[in-house]
Order: sequence, then structure tokens, then C-alpha cells
Amino acid sequence: MSRFRLVRDFAALSGGELVSKVAGFLAFAYLARVLEPEAYGAVELAAAMALFFALVVDFGFGPIGAREIAREPGRAAELAARVPAGRLLLALLAFPLMGLTGLVLGQPPETVLLIWLFAGSLLFAPWVQRWLLQGLEMMSWVSGAQALRMVVFAMGVVLFVGGREDLLRVGAIEIGAAASMALYFAWVQRSRITSLRLSFRLDGLRKLAREALPVGVEQLVWALNQYLPTVLVAVLLGGADLAWFGGAHRLVLSLGSFVWLYHFNLYPTLARSTGDGGEAVGALVGPSLRVTAWGSIGLALGLALLADPIARTAFGEAFASAGLPFAVLIWALPLGLLSGHARFGLIAAGEQTRELWAQVVGALVTVGVGVAAITALGPVGGAVAMLASNLAVWLVAHRAMDTHVAAIPFLGPVWRPALWAAALAGGALWFDAPSPWISAPVAGLLFLAGAPLLDRSLLGDLRRLAGAKGGPGTPELAHEGEVR
Repeated sequence: MSRFRLVRDFAALSGGELVSKVAGFLAFAYLARVLEPEAYGAVELAAAMALFFALVVDFGFGPIGAREIAREPGRAAELAARVPAGRLLLALLAFPLMGLTGLVLGQPPETVLLIWLFAGSLLFAPWVQRWLLQGLEMMSWVSGAQALRMVVFAMGVVLFVGGREDLLRVGAIEIGAAASMALYFAWVQRSRITSLRLSFRLDGLRKLAREALPVGVEQLVWALNQYLPTVLVAVLLGGADLAWFGGAHRLVLSLGSFVWLYHFNLYPTLARSTGDGGEAVGALVGPSLRVTAWGSIGLALGLALLADPIARTAFGEAFASAGLPFAVLIWALPLGLLSGHARFGLIAAGEQTRELWAQVVGALVTVGVGVAAITALGPVGGAVAMLASNLAVWLVAHRAMDTHVAAIPFLGPVWRPALWAAALAGGALWFDAPSPWISAPVAGLLFLAGAPLLDRSLLGDLRRLAGAKGGPGTPELAHEGEVR
């Protein structure tokens, strides 16, 4: 095993994700310019629904399968046949359910047709065996799939969508992109791992479903926390307001995929460490929390200060009103990254039901805060609801992790970067620089310069995290010492 396996795999995943996000950014920026705001809002709604129902198809089979393979690699062939069989049954249910949901939401006929087309992409989801490569720690192969789908989608919209009249073509292009990704995973599985087959044995599916059920429900509730604000804005406001919020939400979710990638990469090591006791978990999670707190809060600070020019550059002057929702919503990025240590830790330890309850609390907060905030603040209210939900999930998941799995830090690694970022943001607003392109880089440089001075443990924890090894047993660290 490479000593810097976590760093190498994350670099591979990030490379593929970077290509994917650049392609996705260009595709949706192009759509925002050639479609009317209302039509673009319909695309955002259909895309959000497709992502939600894709989790219905997965329904927890992926994380459970990856966990079992990380612990017993010899089960790869068995699970590679069983998981897609279960997913296929769910896809046949999710496809009509998603299409009918568009009708229930009272959307215009053309938007409903677009939703049906996006629902067609769900039929290829069972063959996306990302979890299989994750469990075997074949991260470089995962990175290729991430890039392929969005490159195909971007090429399709640029070649075949030229105006409002081509709205439904976006759905057809989404189906083609999903098919290309499924074919890629099928080729990797057949050439590198095991043959392609399906196993519908009821005893095996029942056992897998029992394990996956809490994770699947948790994933659906998590998706509600992420996409319910978009639905609330669509129902309560609609029109251009949906486009403003949808544009901001699109940008943040694109960046948020790196949050998922980080924990996707860390998960196999975390799954092994939970079997070795609280000391092993703390040795891995402690340094990770400190490093990710400084990194994500610093990034959020810079992007919040640049929110207005980012929105205008990304989607055009017609989307200038997306700047303020983006400036608020970007703070969901560090909240999601930090809470992920407890959320994924609970799943890795077999405590997925407790993680589910954290997501349920978050969904209740989303609805309660969302209705009031969106009514009072418009699209910005949707951003406020997402922040409140993410914070609630973190609090509940951390408490469960601390009580039932292992004691991990909470605010200790976070308060210094949070206060330093708040001070710099306040200073930038106070001095009112002539351009955010001046205030944001200055604040960013000051944040970076202050990090090792304000937190003397940061550099040591960065070295410890970078040296975490893959392989069975307690995650080894490049440097021994107390994890604070």
C-alpha cells in the first residue's frame, strides 16, 4: 500500500470531479443563456428530482455494499450481482413515480414532460457500480466515470440546444449521458473485477435490504434536506425566483460534490477503523476535522465575497439576483464537510439508524424554517433553510457518534477558523473595497497567513492525515502524537 494512499486516491477523484464540474458548469451556464429564466428553472427542478429519485434507486445498497467489500473483498462478485438486481427493481418503481410527481406539483405541461424524460435516466442507475470500485479502493476508475457523464451532457446541450424551443432535448441528452456512464461501469466491472450478472435470490436480497433500509431512508431524507428548498421555492414563489435560487443552488451543489468525494475516499478507512475501537477513529477523524475546517471555511469566505461577480459570470447579467442567495448558501459547504465525519462514521459503525434520525431532524428544520424564511425573504430564505438544516443534522449526528461509536472533536477544531473568517468578512464589508476582486483575494491571503499562527496543531494534523494508510487494521499515521 502507498503511504499516501488517501491523498493519491483523493487527487484522482478530484481530477475527475474537476473535469466533471467544469463541463457541468459550462453546460448549465450555456443553458441559462439560451433558455428563458422560467425554462431554465424547469431544468433545475427536473435535475433536482432526478438526483432525489436516483437515491430511491440506490436506497442504501451502495454504502452497505462498499462497507462489506472493504471488510471482506472476497464478496465482490457476489455483491456485484446482488446490488444491481435490487436496484433494478427499485428503478422500475422510481421511473413512473418521478414522472407522476411532476403532475402532483402542478407544473406546466412542458415541465412535466421534461421531468418524465429526466426520469428515463433512472433506468440506467442500477448499472452504475461506483460503490463496487469504492469498496475495492479503485478510485482512479471512479474518476473517469465522473468526467464522462458530464462531458457527454455538455457536448449534447451545446450541439442540440439552441433556444427555448429545444427545452425537451435537454431531457433526451440526460438519458444519453446516463447511458454512457452505465456502459463505462459495465466495461470496468467486466474487464477488471468480475462478470456482469444479476442475482435475484430472495434470501440474499432480503438480507441486503434489511441492512440497507436505514441507509436508504437516510439518503432520501438527506436528499430532501438538499432539494426540498428548491421545491419550496418552486411552489411558494416559482417563475424567475426559482431560477435565481436554482442557479445559486447549482453552484453550491457543484462545489459540494467535493465534500462527498472527500468522505467517499475516507469511508473505507473509516469503516475499518470503527472496528478497531474509539482510539483508531479519533486518530483518523481528529486531524481530518481540523484540516477540513480550515480549508472549507477559507474557501467559503472567498466565494461569499465574490458571490455577485460569480453569479453574473456563471449565468449572465439576467441572473445577478442569484448573488445574494449564493453568498448565504455557500456556508452549507463547510457545514456538510464537517458533519460528514459523524454521518459517515455512524454508517461505517453499523449505526445507520441513528444517522437516519439526524437527517429526519434536518428535514423537519428545512420545512419549518423554509416556509417562513422563503415567504419573508424570497430566494434567500431557501438558502437560510439549508443552513439551518445542515446545522441541525451536524448537532444530532455528532451527539450520536460521540455517544454510541467514539468520542470525536466538535467545536475544538472549528472555532478558530470560524472566528477568523467572520472577522475578515466583517473587515471586508467595513472597508468597502472598490471591487470584490480586491477584497476577496486580500481576505483569502490573510486567512491563509493566519491559519498556522492561530492554530499550532494545523500543520501537524495535515501531515498526520496525509500519511493515513489504506489496508486492514488501525489507520496508521505519518507522525505519532496527541490528536487535539
